[in-house]
Amino acid sequence: MTRILAALLFLSCVAAADDRVAIDKQAVRVLKVLEQPHQKTPLHQHVYNRVIVYLDAGEMTVHPDRGLVEVNRYAAGQVTWSPAGGKHISENSGNAPMRIVEIELKNPAPKTPPPRSPALDPVTLDPEHNVLLFENPQVRVFRSWREPGAQEKMHEHVGAGRVAILLTDIHAQVKLADGTSSKLDGSAGEALWSLPVKHAATNLGSKKFEMIIVEVK
Repeated sequence: MTRILAALLFLSCVAAADDRVAIDKQAVRVLKVLEQPHQKTPLHQHVYNRVIVYLDAGEMTVHPDRGLVEVNRYAAGQVTWSPAGGKHISENSGNAPMRIVEIELKNPAPKTPPPRSPALDPVTLDPEHNVLLFENPQVRVFRSWREPGAQEKMHEHVGAGRVAILLTDIHAQVKLADGTSSKLDGSAGEALWSLPVKHAATNLGSKKFEMIIVEVK
């Protein structure tokens, strides 16, 4: 009976962990995590480098297996780079729940960066609406937004693919390079994945939409 209960408990934990997975592709796994106040995680470690998007402001305390305790405070919409590391316990040390999106990078950096045309690079084409946050051999991360009724210039995302984390609701029409188009509706906090693509979106909503783009090299 004890073994049966232990097995059921293990399967329950696995199912709960699986519930966090929003996207699972060859290049990335994306987790949507809700950290309750003052609830410590089990001792664990991350085997992949990650991009972390904090949807809510808050405070996280990290208790490493070895070393000094770290206390970090984050603003809503803040993005950080988190290398794979040793075992630790994390705790939401604030007084409110925190929604966090974690993009795990399954593959090492490519030996050769993907070719990028400046004429189709969104950051180069429109730096007022696409602000680079950071770049390293594995990813390029930038913040992108568009006012109501405004249209993006045709641009291209290169590499293995890209994750878009919606910071606001979005109601848009997306036009592809071949002239076809489709509607895109999403909710704040949602994560979207696409393979390399050339497109331009028009904001059909009454409010500005904003997102974090993680281009995976």
